Amino acid sequence: MLPSLRSRVSLNNTLIAVIARSFISGIEQSMIGVVFQPFVLSLGASMSQLGLLNSLGGFGGLIPTLAYPWGGWIADQRGRKIVLLGASCAAMGAFGLYAVAGWLGALAMLVPAIILLGISQVYQPVNAALVGEAVGAGKQGSAYSLIMIVVIAPGIFVPIVAGAVANQFGFTYIFPAAVAFEALAFFLIWRYLRETRKAHTERASASAIFDFLKRAWIPPSDLKWFFFAIAMDMFAWGMGFGILYGLLSKEYGFTTIQLGIMSSVSSITWAVTSLPIGRLVDRYGAKPILILSEALAPPLMFIWATQSNFVILAASMSIFALTAATWVPARNVYVAQTVEPARRGEIFGRLSAFSGVLAFPATYIGGLLYDNFGFWAPFAANFVFAMVTLAILVFFVHTPHITMHAIAEPAE
Repeated sequence: MLPSLRSRVSLNNTLIAVIARSFISGIEQSMIGVVFQPFVLSLGASMSQLGLLNSLGGFGGLIPTLAYPWGGWIADQRGRKIVLLGASCAAMGAFGLYAVAGWLGALAMLVPAIILLGISQVYQPVNAALVGEAVGAGKQGSAYSLIMIVVIAPGIFVPIVAGAVANQFGFTYIFPAAVAFEALAFFLIWRYLRETRKAHTERASASAIFDFLKRAWIPPSDLKWFFFAIAMDMFAWGMGFGILYGLLSKEYGFTTIQLGIMSSVSSITWAVTSLPIGRLVDRYGAKPILILSEALAPPLMFIWATQSNFVILAASMSIFALTAATWVPARNVYVAQTVEPARRGEIFGRLSAFSGVLAFPATYIGGLLYDNFGFWAPFAANFVFAMVTLAILVFFVHTPHITMHAIAEPAE
């Protein structure tokens, strides 16, 4: 299988380093994702308070929104490595504060923790830029899908283990382990990641920084509708999926083991389908795959809003996995094929920032909808805005035209 992957995505030093770091991120996400929402509720938070925390630093949160463009811009100016190392330090601080909050039973300590975790998410646009620089344009869909497999693979077994540990011994045993994994990620980045962009020797002038600030939150004119589609999608899913595990825990009493099984079903489907979907993106282009991804939302929202059976809900995570496995590589390829290499870090950051500005209240709104109207309401809102996103993709987002300036030589 390894020779086949090497042939398909041109594995090289840069991509291998990103793969190793991404695998560790996948372990952490699988550990934290399955226990965080029940953990917050166990400290006495309401569903709207949980949504507010997520709106700050979680799914499409405000803090990563503010940090994304700076991370991407600094990565273009000073290099990718320094941003990744800083993000790793922020993540270790966040996981450490989670543990302390659990030991002390202090809900308020989650606020600085979630802020640090939000800052740590600046690694995402930098990772996306690194992958785009590591392979040629004709293999980017497969490369992004390979990274997603690496991130998702730990989710096949780690959520069940983490759920069982939390169920047996308590939530706080999870967070020190996450600190240890992030420390390993820091070492791998520091020791093995080769820089793909030379740092500018001169300091950025005040006018350059001001120009960046003016454009950081505004979509490029040629990508305006694409930016709106990505933002609307994030807003839609934030209201429903953004608090799904908390809703199931509170409404139906699902245990962390059950939530871990649901997460594992999603991860298995995501891992199995990612490479074939990457090839579809390479073959048919990004826009058709984005449309296919969004079209899966309506039936999934109907299932989540109307079903309480654990087996049905666990099986539905396969549909969710398909939405993510199609959306992520298609979104990244769309950017990589329309933006020159020197600006990819900034554009990925601006895309995340613009999406986050519009979407950051989504999980809080989802929590309010639940508190005031019941279990079905967040999923109904998710359905409505997913349909709006689908209309934007079909009628306003143009098929990208690959130009020579958007094609980079693969980095070593």
